[in-house]
Amino acid sequence: MEEQQSPTAGTPIYQESQQKNAKWLWLFIVLIIVGALIYAFVKGIGPFAAFKSEKVQEESTPPPVDFFQSSPSPESSPEAEVDKSQAVIRILNGSGKAGVASSVKDFLESKGYKIGSVGNAENFGFEQTVIRLKDSFKNFREVLFSDLSDNYSVKVSEDNLDATDSADIEIIVGSK
Repeated sequence: MEEQQSPTAGTPIYQESQQKNAKWLWLFIVLIIVGALIYAFVKGIGPFAAFKSEKVQEESTPPPVDFFQSSPSPESSPEAEVDKSQAVIRILNGSGKAGVASSVKDFLESKGYKIGSVGNAENFGFEQTVIRLKDSFKNFREVLFSDLSDNYSVKVSEDNLDATDSADIEIIVGSK
């Protein structure tokens, strides 16, 4: 008769299944590491950030464009067409820094503009200086933009002031 081998006192009964489980565990760990590396490469994080930033910079840099711009004659410049004292301007402080609106008021008055009021904006979260105009004062857009852009980061809002507003132009001074 054949003798059946009985487990000895020091060996586990499920030793073979534990070895299979250990192989699957190592395979699972390797797959997690490979997946993490692929994720980091795709997202451009960790050691792969240098590869991602170079690629984005290359794609986002537009090619240089040659252009010619003639200097405008005094007759065709927007300043020649606009009477700066015609519009009533409201200046609002949107930066939160004390005295900013008053300094813009003084600056614009020295340029010949008529300032109606000075105050604070609804909030102090404006980074750029925003110009809002009534439809009938759109011809002031370029002149105001050029006068303010030397000292401030300026944008002209697409939102118009209501025709019934007491001011013809509103300037919200930002932090930049």
